[in-house]
Amino acid sequence: MSDNASNEPNKPQLFMRNSTGLVKSITAFDVLSFTLLAAGPMVLIPLGILELPSLYEGVSLPLVFGIAIVLLLALAYNTVALTSVFPRAGGDYVFGSRVLHPIWGIIPSFMVLFSFVVGIGTLAPLSLQAFFGPTFLTSYGSNASVASAVAYWFYSGPLHLFIISAVILVLIFALAVVKTKAWFWFVRFVSVYALVAIIAFFAYLAVSKTSSVVANFNSQLATGFNYDQVSINATANGWSTPNGSTPLVAAGAMIFVFFFLAAPISAYFGSEIRNTSRSMGIGMLGGTVISWIIAAIGIFALVGIFSYNFLSAFGFNALINSATAPSGAFSFNALILAVVNDPNVAFFIGLGLSFAVLGLVAAPILPASRILFAWSFDRLIPERFASVSGRTGTPAFAIGVVAFLTVVVAGLDAYYSTVIGAFVATTVIVAIAFLPNGVTAALLPFRKKQMFENSPKVANARIGPVPLLTVTGLIHAVGFAVLIILVFLGSPASGTTSGLLGPGPIIVVAIALFISIIFYPIAKAIRKSASNIDLSLVYREIPPE
Repeated sequence: MSDNASNEPNKPQLFMRNSTGLVKSITAFDVLSFTLLAAGPMVLIPLGILELPSLYEGVSLPLVFGIAIVLLLALAYNTVALTSVFPRAGGDYVFGSRVLHPIWGIIPSFMVLFSFVVGIGTLAPLSLQAFFGPTFLTSYGSNASVASAVAYWFYSGPLHLFIISAVILVLIFALAVVKTKAWFWFVRFVSVYALVAIIAFFAYLAVSKTSSVVANFNSQLATGFNYDQVSINATANGWSTPNGSTPLVAAGAMIFVFFFLAAPISAYFGSEIRNTSRSMGIGMLGGTVISWIIAAIGIFALVGIFSYNFLSAFGFNALINSATAPSGAFSFNALILAVVNDPNVAFFIGLGLSFAVLGLVAAPILPASRILFAWSFDRLIPERFASVSGRTGTPAFAIGVVAFLTVVVAGLDAYYSTVIGAFVATTVIVAIAFLPNGVTAALLPFRKKQMFENSPKVANARIGPVPLLTVTGLIHAVGFAVLIILVFLGSPASGTTSGLLGPGPIIVVAIALFISIIFYPIAKAIRKSASNIDLSLVYREIPPE
């Protein structure tokens, strides 16, 4: 970036911009692979089967998934259309700031960036303790050397857990710095492996009978309890059979599902996608539908095999019961082993799900750095965040800053173990972050009429005289608004009867939203005072690719 300063000291300065330096290297297959990981259906299955029946007691899973697909398709289409109109780095930030107002673009991008940093940092140790560790221990825990190594590095203390988490994060971030394509090869590997593993698991589920699975569970005693004892033990410690749900609980459960299945974040690197409309259509829409199908099949099949009440009790013992939760015995891997009845196959499937979590850790890295890049390109933050290496074609400094912040969060999580509260707060932050784009999509045909008319066909389609984008935008915005309102109407302000979204996480959500609102006015005042540059002039143009 370079400035052409005005010679008149009291006149706002204008500036000319060079090309971003980012390279169009991302294909439709890359977007599809990325969407499958960012959506996280392979992670939603193990976490959802533990958390949905236990934390959101009695919630109707068919209702949640039925409403979810409507909102997911609206969100995915709006993302494809807006990215086709604005194929630029920055995604939501560019969409909102150019169609409505800079603050409207900063709110979703700031909230998403915040959730990325917290999410990456908390998921790294979670992947080790809740996925990789149980994968080894469930299948090969009888091997003393395996058990001692896993116990030493993952469960013996926060220092070891932090070291492994930090090493993993640094290696993944290093790939993103070295070359975007190299990072996408990693994304491809973990997404394909995870997909093969989950398909193998589905094959076992398709031919399994409840009686044989229960017999396997009883003979293996991987949790230390047989099938009936799981419910008995949970009941003795405060669990009760679910007796229906409420709209508030359903709203909380739906936001939990959206956290994994809504993945519009490929828009943040839109300027690097080849043939943007086609690639986003295939990767974004296709990936959303595939993700929903995978998650729905997995969760409904497991409920059919084990029963809803058993899984509610199992999840209670895994997450809430103070007598059993710390042991980690009630992991999803115990259910896998009961279904496949072979430790080697269970290990293969468990490793695939572990890789899926690792992919979910990696997925926000590129979008997070591109948010900082776009802010810097518009002069909201220092210019260095928009610098792109001529050798690697990546914004190395921006990626490095995100890496540092996530490692700090991983350390805090390893030492203070606040993963559930931080995670639930993050799901609500993400829901708030996804809402503004619905309004942006609905108003684009009227606020930027010429751009809309000249946009690719996928964006300017109509239902009679009404732009399709306006219809889907309203479905998107109203749907998310209703869910968020319902969540905060709950007595524990969470929509869950276990009240995990207590005062601490609520304060975090409120602070993040407040900062996102005041961010632009403060940046504008600083630029005006320091450089006599009127930032409002920036938003009258579209950034170059």
